Amino acid sequence: MTDLTPVFQKYINIIKSEYPERVHKLPADAHSKQLKSKSALQLKDTFIKECYDLLNCLIELKKILSSIESQYKSDVDMTELEKDDFDTDFRLQFQKYIQKFQLLEKYENERQNLINERVINPHKSNLSLGNLFHIHGSSASDDASSIISFHVTNNKFRLGVLQSLNLLIGVVSSKFTAMQQDRLESQRKFELFDFNSGIHTSSNINEQIITPATSTIDTNDIVSATSLTVSQSNPVETVQDEVKLYEDTVSKLTGEQLQILQSEHEELLNDKNDQLAKIEKINKSIMDIVSVQTDLAAHLQIQSQNINNILDNQDDIEVNIRQGNKQLNKAKKAAGRTAKLTTYLAIFFGILILFLDYIS
Repeated sequence: MTDLTPVFQKYINIIKSEYPERVHKLPADAHSKQLKSKSALQLKDTFIKECYDLLNCLIELKKILSSIESQYKSDVDMTELEKDDFDTDFRLQFQKYIQKFQLLEKYENERQNLINERVINPHKSNLSLGNLFHIHGSSASDDASSIISFHVTNNKFRLGVLQSLNLLIGVVSSKFTAMQQDRLESQRKFELFDFNSGIHTSSNINEQIITPATSTIDTNDIVSATSLTVSQSNPVETVQDEVKLYEDTVSKLTGEQLQILQSEHEELLNDKNDQLAKIEKINKSIMDIVSVQTDLAAHLQIQSQNINNILDNQDDIEVNIRQGNKQLNKAKKAAGRTAKLTTYLAIFFGILILFLDYIS
């Protein structure tokens, strides 16, 4: 037999020279399929970038709290007006970050629901995985499995990113709430101390006015009493004039007037005590509100973690159910083949037995 290899090679060269586009068609198609499969495993959104930017902003906010904490707790470094301005600015900025986190969380939940409907669980939707990513041929099942595994892993990763941001938000909120509680506690102690000092001073002055004739009158006490009882008198130049003015004023007062003056002072003290009780109730209510806010933030954080855990468990359950369905289908096919083989063997052995009986 003659060797036709040179002739065959000649024909190949002619085809390559006349139809070069047909020669590279198959590799180009394979390359395009490979690019499509790679593009199916890539997400072109900016979710990770947005989360990274939000993480940096929260870290900077936490650094600001740590750097200003000592000044915030001090009564000298920052005034109350500056502290109020800082609280307002911090709340506004922190609220913006929380809103951004909520938008990212909402976007990710909607994206995962869409992926679950169209990719992970395509039987629930009219779109199949092959139509969505243009997968055809014998390798469709392998490509579909790789895409499903990619999206399941990616969903878990993104939920973990959201959990980390949620934890950091909780840390910043707890730190700011603790600083506010310390400030309210210091304000409450200062108000109680200042109010008790005022009550003590008023009581001493009242005692001095009630018993002027039975005690030795001190010059400083006379000046204080005169300034309270004779508020509309003309200014005096010397201490002797003040003493004389005080003695004249006391001598003009009768016992009934002194009793009236004492009753008025008692009414003032009772009013101050009532105001003090109201202030105590208001401070207690504020502290209760702050504690309830802290508890609510902690409960919301725990509930968010529980919801994320439930979503993770749901994804695992769905994967296990799909694997179980695959194994069940394989078992059904194997059982069907076994049943057919058993039926054929029974028929064969029945015919064989009948044939042997016929021969014998």
